[in-house]
Amino acid sequence: MGPCRRHLDSVLQQLQTEVYRGAQTLYVPNCDHRGFYRKRQCRSSQGQRRGPCWCVDRMGKSLPGSPDGNGSSSCPTGSSG
Repeated sequence: MGPCRRHLDSVLQQLQTEVYRGAQTLYVPNCDHRGFYRKRQCRSSQGQRRGPCWCVDRMGKSLPGSPDGNGSSSCPTGSSG
């Protein structure tokens, strides 16, 4: 199981608690079919406003220049996606 998939499983296990506490934002990792991180990750949207996005490598490490904070970042090619 890839690192993103392990992270996703952990998030799903904690989801019920976070919803109960009324979490304002929720980060659910965006994984590829092999369980690694896709190059663009975003926090959840709030109403009509998109959550902030950032670029990562396939292991989930943030790349320089991230996050952009407005949900419209495009990530360089060559990273996982």
